[in-house]
Amino acid sequence: MRRRTAVTAVLMPVLIGLAACGSESTSAGSRGEPQSGGTLTIALPNYPEEGLNPHLGGAIGPTQVLRNSFDSLVAADYDESFHPWLAESWTISEDGLVYEFKLRNDVTFHDGEKFDAAAVKANFDLVIDGQYAPAVKNSTFRTLKSAEVVDDYTVRLTQSEPAADFLHTLSSLQGAIVSPKSLKSGIRDSGGVGLAGTGPFILTRVVPGQELDFEKYKDYKWPPGTAHHQGAAYLDKLVVKYAPEPSVRAGLLSSGEVDAIAAVAPNDVPLFKDAEGFQYEYKGSNVAPTSLYFNTTSGPTKDVRVRKALQNGADVDALVKAVLKDNAERAWGIVQPQSKFYDKKVESAYGNDVDLANKLLDEAGWTGKNGEGIRTSTAGEPLVVRLIATEPVPTLKTILEGYQAQLRQNIGVNVDLQFRDEGTVDKVRETNAYELFPRSVGGVYPGVVLDKVYSSTGAINGPKLTDPQVDGWLDAARYATDEKVVKENFDKVAQYALIDQVTTLPLYTDRSSVAAKSTVHDITYFIDPPRGLLNGWAYNTWIEQ
Repeated sequence: MRRRTAVTAVLMPVLIGLAACGSESTSAGSRGEPQSGGTLTIALPNYPEEGLNPHLGGAIGPTQVLRNSFDSLVAADYDESFHPWLAESWTISEDGLVYEFKLRNDVTFHDGEKFDAAAVKANFDLVIDGQYAPAVKNSTFRTLKSAEVVDDYTVRLTQSEPAADFLHTLSSLQGAIVSPKSLKSGIRDSGGVGLAGTGPFILTRVVPGQELDFEKYKDYKWPPGTAHHQGAAYLDKLVVKYAPEPSVRAGLLSSGEVDAIAAVAPNDVPLFKDAEGFQYEYKGSNVAPTSLYFNTTSGPTKDVRVRKALQNGADVDALVKAVLKDNAERAWGIVQPQSKFYDKKVESAYGNDVDLANKLLDEAGWTGKNGEGIRTSTAGEPLVVRLIATEPVPTLKTILEGYQAQLRQNIGVNVDLQFRDEGTVDKVRETNAYELFPRSVGGVYPGVVLDKVYSSTGAINGPKLTDPQVDGWLDAARYATDEKVVKENFDKVAQYALIDQVTTLPLYTDRSSVAAKSTVHDITYFIDPPRGLLNGWAYNTWIEQ
């Protein structure tokens, strides 16, 4: 086995600098010596409806708030580098199949049980078995073959095939280690109070749909290598309230009912940015850019010329700037621009060419026009494309409505906007009764995201691709251990999706944002925790007393 990483958890933690990531304010943690004590109340948008078991929730999304209670073997930072956490060091075999982890020997679960190699094995044995979490086994841990205790504090994980995303998977919340004793209890599947992790906070109270309460784990002394300090959390308590409406969250912070809010709406930013008594920060998120996917198997968009016309017929730059102002940027790629796998060559390589769009539609046979100015075929059929989407957030809805108006005016295409509930959208996608599908797709690793969207078996295959060539590129990237090879294959997918076959129109890069009272210090990790995901991770946060 060769040593890929051999670092200890007692090294000085890494301070993630915000200046390079577009922060709107100086990190509050720099304004004084940290103080212990107090309760932080934060309002988040969505309650974890999937349950409160970290293994069973999604790789991203509302369940990420559970990161306050559950640690993983390794931590991934914003730049996709890895740091020690429950594992002090690790080695990877030359063939990329065997990972051996040296574990910390001073960790205790919230229920008093000892953390050791047997506990790690018990967690992964459940996943491998498939009865406990079949969806997780078949997606997140699809390559994990076995877990073996080498000695009390050494565990060996073996894969069936190399996977470039394996460390990312282990660093995710689904890779968290839970007390085996509590996993045998009656709350295993639902999670909640009593499901014991090793994190800096203990979940003590649940009000379904409304609130989660956490208390400091006083014995905590094993933060990830990305943390700002050592020892227990500064806060005594963390209260997470849920308010889906952005304006309601903004009102709660403005009135002083909460100390911080996440997912600040663009229109609410001026309330807190540079405002006396408040602070505001944002960072690009790790999910894929919000994009429009063109169905390559239905209606007019079966023709690549029509797809290219739809990609060029609107000024997306102007739409994003008008609607999102300085709170998001125009997206160009199929992964976020801060990713090491981003392909800068696609920037400005397509889009906003109305003359080209009209020429392409003429070539595709849509040469007539009806009384409403909509292009028609030689048979008189109007050029209508159906856009099906779950009822979107106001900003996305406004951009889609602007896109609809521009296509109608610029190139004579009627975009039929259909906003429906999730169940209806899923049914429409199954029956193939759509041409356009907007979505922001997340995952613990860019390859996971691209696989969901472009693979023949992808869970969110908006373009409805079944191209063996694309599957081959995705497979090559998935099993490569050389990042150069991974990027080369991701770039091929980007070229295919954006330039050659035009299956995708990226709209804007998603950002995680947070606003807080000025008395709340070091809010960085609300939007840059040990996975780069929005989750209200409060280990580093402190409040002026």
